[in-house]
Amino acid sequence: MFQRRNPRTFPLLMYVKIAINIPADSPFTYSVPDPLRGCADVGKRALVPFGSRRLTGYIVGVLDGPDVDNVRDILEILDTDPLFSSDDLAFYSWAASYYHYPLGKALHEILPGGINLTSDRRYVALDVSATPLNSLPERQKNILERLKASPKGMSLSRLQSLLANGPIRKDLSALVSANLVTTLECLKSPDVRKKTEQLVSLAVGRPSNARLSERQKEIVAYLERKGAAGVDELRACFGSHSPVVRQLLKKGVVALSHREVYRSSTEPREMRPDRQIQLNDDQVAAVNALKAGLTRKKFLSCLLHGVTGSGKTEVYFSAMDHVLATGGGALYLVPEIGLTPQLLHRVQQRFQGEEIAVLHSDIGRGVRYDNWRRIQKGEIRLVIGARSAVFAPVPDLRLIIVDEEHDSSYKQDVRMRYSARDLAVVRAKMSSAVVVLGSATPDIRSVYSVRRGKYTSLSLPRRVENRPLPEVEVVDMKVQRDGNGQFQVLSDALQSALHRTFSERRQAILFLNRRGFHTFLFCPECGNALSCPNCSVSLTLHAKANQLRCHYCDYSVSTPSFCPTCHGRDIQFFGAGTERLEDEIKMTFPQIRTSRMDRDTTTARGAHARILRDFDRHEIDLLIGTQMITKGHDFSNVTLVGVISADTSLNLPDFRAAERTFQLLAQVSGRGGRGPEKAQVIIQTFNPDHYAILRAKDHDYSGFIEEELRIRKSLNYPPFSRMINLQLSSLNQDRGRQEVDELGRRARTWSRNPSGGAPVVEVIGPAEAPIARIKNRHRWQILLKSDNIHALHSLARHLILSGQTKTLDIKLDVDPMSFM
Repeated sequence: MFQRRNPRTFPLLMYVKIAINIPADSPFTYSVPDPLRGCADVGKRALVPFGSRRLTGYIVGVLDGPDVDNVRDILEILDTDPLFSSDDLAFYSWAASYYHYPLGKALHEILPGGINLTSDRRYVALDVSATPLNSLPERQKNILERLKASPKGMSLSRLQSLLANGPIRKDLSALVSANLVTTLECLKSPDVRKKTEQLVSLAVGRPSNARLSERQKEIVAYLERKGAAGVDELRACFGSHSPVVRQLLKKGVVALSHREVYRSSTEPREMRPDRQIQLNDDQVAAVNALKAGLTRKKFLSCLLHGVTGSGKTEVYFSAMDHVLATGGGALYLVPEIGLTPQLLHRVQQRFQGEEIAVLHSDIGRGVRYDNWRRIQKGEIRLVIGARSAVFAPVPDLRLIIVDEEHDSSYKQDVRMRYSARDLAVVRAKMSSAVVVLGSATPDIRSVYSVRRGKYTSLSLPRRVENRPLPEVEVVDMKVQRDGNGQFQVLSDALQSALHRTFSERRQAILFLNRRGFHTFLFCPECGNALSCPNCSVSLTLHAKANQLRCHYCDYSVSTPSFCPTCHGRDIQFFGAGTERLEDEIKMTFPQIRTSRMDRDTTTARGAHARILRDFDRHEIDLLIGTQMITKGHDFSNVTLVGVISADTSLNLPDFRAAERTFQLLAQVSGRGGRGPEKAQVIIQTFNPDHYAILRAKDHDYSGFIEEELRIRKSLNYPPFSRMINLQLSSLNQDRGRQEVDELGRRARTWSRNPSGGAPVVEVIGPAEAPIARIKNRHRWQILLKSDNIHALHSLARHLILSGQTKTLDIKLDVDPMSFM
């Protein structure tokens, strides 16, 4: 069907390297037909034949000649302008290689979603009127009936949804083998395309003597002034204009055309004059250091350590102002989507007249596609977004800001697993740019990089206007019980503080890093804990929906009135989530306006912005939430912060548990006292003597770092070593376990030191994962630890290539680290 060319016969042909979204380490070579030769550039997408399918690929190289035989032609170039440059590609390729992810799949993850043509296999019923069908199984008869009713055929997913009683692949294969059904390969149109609008303009050579009505004259006069106008613009000016335009078209007075319009996710805001902020001496010193680095146009990595409320954002803005004034591009990363609405408003206020692109998962795919192309063309030079924005194709990138650099949300844990914080440093070096990592509680590895001279240290040790840090009280919840002897959700101290705060017409924040109502259901008669059938976790009660839900696979079931194992009716509930906390607050403070911010309440697009806007306008007195409320927000009227359970993150099976607990407590404490009034923080815990909690109580970051570094060094944990976690999973527990054990033996063999000393790479495991089963996949892990990064990655690559089988799936979790 597709012509194959012999490279020796056609030496002048153009050849390209195409990366395809499949698990292949190397791109594929294709030839470019003459009509497409002028538009086949690196960074564009191409439709290519691949086996019997047609797939969308990405041009990643141009060759003078073929490097393989039997080269096939590309079919179509899908972009008029490249989606990324050669410099962007170098960065993307580095990331794909470091995180052991195929380049084609990486590009599919990086580029805006929904833009590719995809090959769609459809099943079509053949004319079988003369064939007896009585001998067919009932399911196959049903499939044939469905296909006969759809002459154009159906996709597998559509058929499966109509016949929702088990897999149908085997039945379809049997029907194809019996020549009762055939398959057709067709192309499925992309979900996202360029948006166009109809344009009305005066026709070239229009008749000068045309008789026009008054309304028609008005429209012609308007077009003479404007040159051309979109139909929406005409509708806004002239109301129902379509009949008038049709008459002008008949008379040859106007002509119709189309132009592309860009979609936008940002609403226009009322702009006020930007208030002049006087920087303090610490801020001035930090800004001057950044401007000096930006002027040199050389790579510089800075760690900006500033206490909460110290004015780090103003330092960022001053650096951004310098970059934009000199024609460069800037990238501003935040860890959570919830941070972008308030930040975007501040950036719009500060940089009035500057176009800003927002990139994160909560904006529409069409908007993301338009923003991406405008960034790549240089039409937008300032980009704000969550972790995926690190890949934005900003030309002449001069500054990257990573706010709240310590935050674990910068790490992507599905598909291509990467750390945006670390990639920001890599990208800055490749672009000879300045990267600023800012935090009140920097990651311990960033602090270690400063001590080793890899990062430049910038410090903001005081709050703006010398405002005091909040006073922190630690409450031991072991002695806080109600009249029935049960542990209280709200301690007496926190209840008193809430009464006082609301009576003074102030606002409060309560942080609990668990969603749902109850987190654990238990039957005392048989000892059964109600758990997910697909995962090794307990089900969480969501009272409003009257459901038990699994937070890993989204399995849900109606709340039972009796135990499903012994039918006992004395089911007991334990633990508290944000939903129960909200319920407790409403019972204790019925007059208080309360809102909850967690994954359950922010699924709708724009929900983050609405909740935070209402809180900022004082339409909410109390904000309850999970980790998404702990960082970056600036509300001047908050004078009380309550931490309901400081132990949630402290008890995780992770060597970083203490660090993450300290960071969470310090960050959420910093949400209070940002206005003129002094704030109070109350931390509820069952571990009041833990060093992370005591250091957080005293705002003693340096003391915590020294203590944590001593512990890490004694165990040779990062930053004194580097780690890769091989996450292994299988649907078949027994065969999976056998292959995992064999992989562990290979790892130890390959990690041996040739000189007979200690292994170059320490292999820990294999062992069952902390959550042994998710979505019916049994899970294990093998930890690789070494201070030799090349040996570590070499061993990981060997294990991936040898261990990935039909039974066993391997994912790599590369521990975030400093690269430079």
